[in-house]
Parts: sequence; C-alpha cells; structure tokens
Amino acid sequence: MDEFVSRMATQRQVLGIVNSRLGLHEKLFGLSSNAIDRWAVTNQLGPSSEVVKLVKNISSELFFMATSSQEPVSCEYEIRKEKIIEAIAELENSV
Repeated sequence: MDEFVSRMATQRQVLGIVNSRLGLHEKLFGLSSNAIDRWAVTNQLGPSSEVVKLVKNISSELFFMATSSQEPVSCEYEIRKEKIIEAIAELENSV
C-alpha cells in the first residue's frame, strides 16, 4: 500500500510542477499517455518538446512500477525509482 501512495504522491508532484510553472492554456490532468497527448496537442507542444518527453518518461516509469509493485525489493524496481527521481529533477529544471 505504501508503494501505491508513493506513486500517487509522485504523480501529484509532477502535475503540480507542470501546472504551476508553465503558463499554458490547459492544465495537465493526468499522466496517462492519452492525457499527456491531449494536453500537448491542446497547448501546441510538439512530441519532441523537452517537457513532453520528460513527462512521458516519468509516466512510463510509474506505469512499470505499478505493474511491478508486487516486487518492491527487486533491483529493477529500485533502478526505476531512481530514474523517476532524476527525471523529476530534470523536469523542475526545464520548466
């Protein structure tokens, strides 16, 4: 359960960073692939935009963690966790 709460807190953190620092027409409401694509199109952000790439990367890592949450002690899980922390730091620096 702690891992689920941690993933939700991470998602809220990412949404907060994106929505508070970027003065875009529409806010990002979720980290699903469809939500990110819709947000990017609505705000005229291309798929090669650094912010879009970072948000998609974080989303992908969180999805992996959600599907592998029954293995929180695995090496791969911890590596992904570190990648998310690094990607969030990059996102903060880029916005």
